[in-house]
Amino acid sequence: EHILSMLTIIYYVNRCPRFQNQPLNSFLFTNFSQFFYFFEYTTFAGICGKVINILSTFAWSFNDVFVMCLCVSMTAKFRQLNDYMAKYSKKPTTRSFWIERRKTYRMLCHLCEAVDDTIAVATLLCLTNNLYFICNKILKSLQKKPSIAHTLYFWYSLIFVIFRTFLFALFAAAVHDESKRPLVIFRNVKREYWCSELKRFSEEVNADCTALSGMKFFHLTRSMVLSVAGTILTYELVLLQLTKTEVVSDCH
Repeated sequence: EHILSMLTIIYYVNRCPRFQNQPLNSFLFTNFSQFFYFFEYTTFAGICGKVINILSTFAWSFNDVFVMCLCVSMTAKFRQLNDYMAKYSKKPTTRSFWIERRKTYRMLCHLCEAVDDTIAVATLLCLTNNLYFICNKILKSLQKKPSIAHTLYFWYSLIFVIFRTFLFALFAAAVHDESKRPLVIFRNVKREYWCSELKRFSEEVNADCTALSGMKFFHLTRSMVLSVAGTILTYELVLLQLTKTEVVSDCH
């Protein structure tokens, strides 16, 4: 994606260089043109801008991967407990068995809450940044691109970010899904082994909302993912009705 982005910049540099006979300076200027719109360009500032651009690209990807890895680990912990309970759900169990399982489940919920509080800003930043990028790309989807490189970069970056956001949302929602799975397991317990502790456990699982949140603004669940996808689809349909096809200038 970053290479395709650089190819589009090279296209602009060849068609309308900012500095005649200075392709490197023209490239550095175009790469960070938003900054140099307000400040005077220097070669050193251009190099710094390129470094910031590369670091920002890596930071964006790392942030998503980091949160997804934490989601996978928390989901695995809940799944480990659920698989253990599912193994014994159809066998004779005692009240003390469910007391220990409920304590373990409660510790996992506290762990999830602690992780959520720690990475709340990162979670919010990941989701909002990806959604902003998707909406911004969709806004430009009706523009006629000046070259094949621009077309490839546009659609590749859009599909890539949508796919990455979808994976991010699914991994995050898996934590909530796995935390609710005990409700299904409890249905397998025979009536003669049902006890007050198991009822209490069931009520806790049903009442709790164990999931990652963006600073408590929302909880990452499958229903929330569908709501966001529906909103983006509505946004695209409105754009198709109101926006006319535009041609992007050869000079950026």
